[in-house]
Amino acid sequence: MGEITENESKAEFLHIQNENNANLNDIMRKSRKRKRATEPVRHFKTMRLAKELFLSERVASRSQSLQGSEILLELWRGSKKKCNKKTEISSLDSNLSFEFKEVSWSTGENPFSLSGSCSSSENSSCDGSDSDFNIPEETPQYIKKLTPRAEFDNYEFGKMLGAGGFGQVISATQKKGNLPVAIKFVHKSSVKEFRKIDGKEIPAEAYFQFQAHNRNVIDIYKVIEIDDFFVYVMERPENCKDLFQIIEDRYKAKSALTEKEARKYFTQVLNANICCEENGVLHRDVKPENILIDMSCDEAKLIDFGSSSEIQEKPFTRFRGTKSYMPPEYYKFKQYDGCQGTVWQMGILLVDMLSPVFNAFEHIRDAFTKPPYVPSDLSLEVKNLIHSLLNINPVNRPSLKEILRHPWINASYFRKPQVIQLHPAPGSAPAESETIQIFSSIVLSAMGRLFGAWLALTVC
Repeated sequence: MGEITENESKAEFLHIQNENNANLNDIMRKSRKRKRATEPVRHFKTMRLAKELFLSERVASRSQSLQGSEILLELWRGSKKKCNKKTEISSLDSNLSFEFKEVSWSTGENPFSLSGSCSSSENSSCDGSDSDFNIPEETPQYIKKLTPRAEFDNYEFGKMLGAGGFGQVISATQKKGNLPVAIKFVHKSSVKEFRKIDGKEIPAEAYFQFQAHNRNVIDIYKVIEIDDFFVYVMERPENCKDLFQIIEDRYKAKSALTEKEARKYFTQVLNANICCEENGVLHRDVKPENILIDMSCDEAKLIDFGSSSEIQEKPFTRFRGTKSYMPPEYYKFKQYDGCQGTVWQMGILLVDMLSPVFNAFEHIRDAFTKPPYVPSDLSLEVKNLIHSLLNINPVNRPSLKEILRHPWINASYFRKPQVIQLHPAPGSAPAESETIQIFSSIVLSAMGRLFGAWLALTVC
């Protein structure tokens, strides 16, 4: 069969990219009736790293060696233990406290060559028509040209999941173990930064995603280099929606996420970002579109590390990510601290879940003249948390670990107080003398502790 030239390949790539951008513009004009910031198309990627994502059952054996000399790196997890831990509240700074009262607000101070040739024998077909791959008709021709080769012998391809300026993502299944995966084709011309693992350079996006290995981060298995593309083989969970779609569905039903639902997703995304921070990684684009929710176990996963970078001590002078999630200090002063910027994005995310009509970009523009927008029907505890996260002065925002200590995260106010009876009797309350005895013992115990503390200070 005829070979595809480099110019034809690039022309098709650009055509697909422009077509997807045009479709996306149309979707934004017609379907998004909720009042939300209009942004450049590049920030609303058509990729949904899996519309139907999350793995319902882990496959014990993921490892399958690939054939061919063009494999750049296989990121199997034997050398890096998955970060499943959650930060214990008791290990955090005990000096932090949250006061609950009607929050007063004041303005703060200045505080990211398709060769077209087939390396197979003469009898093989270069267009993939006679290959063993099940590639749908809508899959771009240049990807069909790439897939009939040794590196992909172990995969059965499915439908396209998304496309955009970054490349294309196709669903696939690893034949050994029947493991669902997402295969992302990234054109080399779009990769500007690289990092090293074991002496081998890989795209920075894949490196940061690998470093942030966590139960609440989408997993990356392999990085392959072929022709003009880097190929990422990633976890493809099943039966999943992105958080943006869930928020939109609720909005269409004239409702929003409950505080209980928002707290669960928020805490899981918080855990993912804490693990990123502990491994020296900043995601820098935390938003509903980059959060996948497993509908079978209600678990969130962070995706798309294309805007990520290392944590650095000096301020960032270039913003990567989504403009409506930009911290106000960058909007006004053109610099921001990465960790404090993540806290701001977490605050915008929280309000976005609880109030679908929230306009984040307008809030950034008005941040120095108006207080943060907080829906009036929310609890006092979550209002307090929102005001803390969206503090105009970044120095006064809590750290990610400090957020874990907030009572709204711990949900202590949702739990009913336990009734203690010294002598339980059905249908009867404790006698008055017993009540007095309980009260007296509590008072005496408290007085004893205070006296002991005073005595220790006096002796010292």
